[in-house]
Amino acid sequence: MKSTILFIIVLPALLFVSFQDIYQMKRVEIQVSNLAELKDAVKSGNQNILMKPGNYIITELPEDERSIVCSGSNNTINLKDVYINFPVGTCKDAHFNFTGSNNKLSGGVFEDTYQNGMTKVTDFGSYNQNRKTLAKGLKGGANIRVSGNGNTIEGVKLTVRGSFPYGYGNMYGIGRGNATGLDKRCALLITGVGNTVDNCEFQHRAFGHVIYMQKNADKTLIKNSYIEGAVRPSNDTYKETNDGDLPKRFDYKMPLGQMKGLPIPRDVMFNLTEDGIRAYNIPGSVTVENCKVVKCRGGIKLYMAKGDVKVSNSTVLDCVVEGYSLNNGGELINCKGNAAYGPLLYMHFDKVSNQKIDLTVLPAPHAVGNHVFAAIKGRGHNITLKRANYKGQIDNTLRPIVVGYKARFEFLTTSYPGVPEGYGGNFNEYFGDKTYQASNISIRNETEYPVIIGDMSKNNSIESFGNITNLGENNTIEKILRKN
Repeated sequence: MKSTILFIIVLPALLFVSFQDIYQMKRVEIQVSNLAELKDAVKSGNQNILMKPGNYIITELPEDERSIVCSGSNNTINLKDVYINFPVGTCKDAHFNFTGSNNKLSGGVFEDTYQNGMTKVTDFGSYNQNRKTLAKGLKGGANIRVSGNGNTIEGVKLTVRGSFPYGYGNMYGIGRGNATGLDKRCALLITGVGNTVDNCEFQHRAFGHVIYMQKNADKTLIKNSYIEGAVRPSNDTYKETNDGDLPKRFDYKMPLGQMKGLPIPRDVMFNLTEDGIRAYNIPGSVTVENCKVVKCRGGIKLYMAKGDVKVSNSTVLDCVVEGYSLNNGGELINCKGNAAYGPLLYMHFDKVSNQKIDLTVLPAPHAVGNHVFAAIKGRGHNITLKRANYKGQIDNTLRPIVVGYKARFEFLTTSYPGVPEGYGGNFNEYFGDKTYQASNISIRNETEYPVIIGDMSKNNSIESFGNITNLGENNTIEKILRKN
């Protein structure tokens, strides 16, 4: 009788104990003092692994054993006060590879270093000609891979270096059909379900994405993290005059795409990194909270995710191709950014719909280039653009917010709807071969940036403090006073 009563009392309590809690109860404490012990420990599961604080170098391991494969599950891997050096040219694969599930990597500073001691590339010509220990790239691309489910990467600082070509933005290609060959190096690839990145810092000094999602990625949460790439003035490429330097090899002209044959553009910025947070053709959802992305190609670029996309309390600064790009129904909530080196807002797909955008525009008096502020198309969006409480000049150019247009992205400039100066035959060949329609979109623009409602726009509602040019049909427009 007593045992029956005890069972009845205990059973409700057990209902509130998760399987993960049970695993936690069974975890054993493991202490490791070198990389070989760490590499061996993460093959097993249900452990609290604590590494001895100190500085380590991956070349402590044999050449073919320099990828730490975390195939065990339900581990906590504590690397607080641990620094691991990964010399460029000495690793063939990912630094950390999480194939197990429900693991937590906590802490750790991981740095790609150049074997000659260099920390910053200044001579891009010489750099790109050293394919062995500098412009090396990495097999599979990413320093950290997460293919398992329910893993957390927390409190990590990762510095990424070593890729080819480096220093020229997208000029020589970013995928198949490139002009020079590619050896990218990325930071963190997620392909599993329910993975989290929290309170991490990424210093990205290589051509490749920082955090990106592919394959089956779903329920990804990225929060409280800082991502910083690098940019370079395009004018500097004209200083590369040695025969082996890439700009000279291509006669200082653009080698690919709609810009092929045109001179390398002057007075713009080249991104030295790809996208800060990027989703490819994934089936699932992505949530980004309280993150900051600086000086990348694209900032937060999630237009290819098929699930729910929500970005909140995040900031994108000084990105080159675009700041934010969302999918159908994607949301920007209390986000910020500037358009210093490229558009802050861009919509990739012609039929993208029903985005909700709440965006505060930050000042960019250092801006360069002839890019627009935003390129808007699709239907059913609700967009609010607010100006930050800033008394100075928001930009040195009043860049247009273009709504519904007939031009390839490369030709969408401050000259719109006119022909950009110097684009000549390229513009005539490619202008108008795509129709980027905009309809039933509501925009409230509280900034001084002007709105150009292009000839592919109809049935939109535009309220704007900045000037409005209406080239479309059946659009409702209203000039407003700014709140601040």
